[in-house]
Amino acid sequence: MSHLRCSLFRRRRDRARPADSKPAEFDMTPMIDVTFQLIVFFLVANDLSRKEIVDLDLPHALHATEDTPSGADRVIINLRRSRLGGTGAPIVSVRGRDLDLAQLTRELQTRADAVRPKGPGTPSELTALLRADENAPWSDVQHVMQACASPRVAVYRLQFAATLPDAARPAGR
Repeated sequence: MSHLRCSLFRRRRDRARPADSKPAEFDMTPMIDVTFQLIVFFLVANDLSRKEIVDLDLPHALHATEDTPSGADRVIINLRRSRLGGTGAPIVSVRGRDLDLAQLTRELQTRADAVRPKGPGTPSELTALLRADENAPWSDVQHVMQACASPRVAVYRLQFAATLPDAARPAGR
């Protein structure tokens, strides 16, 4: 009996639909387009974030604290070994671009002026993270520090990146 009712119901439903209409379909094309756009966006965003950090051999520090980014008012300066075995100009990069010391000072001044609360001639709220290769000469580090301390720049805080030696590293890291 139930079989009979089911087939009668099906016949009534088929009569209500016009004979030339097709069953409703869901168009997946916009969904696929959005998915591919999101994939491209995340690939590009991931590549841009990696350019800011250069692979360096950082110096070891016994008493280092975990880095907590201080927000948009921080510039990351990567200092690699000097060219020609320590006799050339330092290789400094900011946001994936190699800069000389004059270009570094201009870049820092531009970034500092954007976050300077009281106008020119006053200290900025810019924080700089200096990531120097452990084999970079001290004179190169000193030149970058002088660029940060320049009266035109006046960096608020200068941080130095370091790693913990394996013996001092907490378990699981």
